[in-house]
Amino acid sequence: MSEFEPTLREVLAAGHTARFRASGDSMYPAIHSGDYLHIVPCDASKLRLGDIILATTERGLTAHRIVRIRDAEGELRITMRGDNALRSDQPVTSADILGRVESVENGLTARQTAPESATIMRFAAVLVRRLRSAFQH
Repeated sequence: MSEFEPTLREVLAAGHTARFRASGDSMYPAIHSGDYLHIVPCDASKLRLGDIILATTERGLTAHRIVRIRDAEGELRITMRGDNALRSDQPVTSADILGRVESVENGLTARQTAPESATIMRFAAVLVRRLRSAFQH
């Protein structure tokens, strides 16, 4: 657990929003490395496919898109995947979720996250990766 995570959990649990800078390209093109993410508290039962959430995973705090929600013996199991990733993350539980990404800001403009466009963005990202791979061999 990072030193930042307990503080972030407390802020969100108190009903406040949080803002921090993303690093990495796993959510490209929806989120660019260096963008600011606005995180809001959320009830896991209100999450939908396509929402981008911030959760604690094996590699630390991760903001990825929800690709599957299932109820396993009375506990929600949520599977996330980066828009620029070939594989899904290991499922997380409600306790692992810190909040939902409400908007993304690049320093100049803010844009709402759009769950309904997730399928198109994911398809485009996978297509580009496969084309690059095909032409590099």
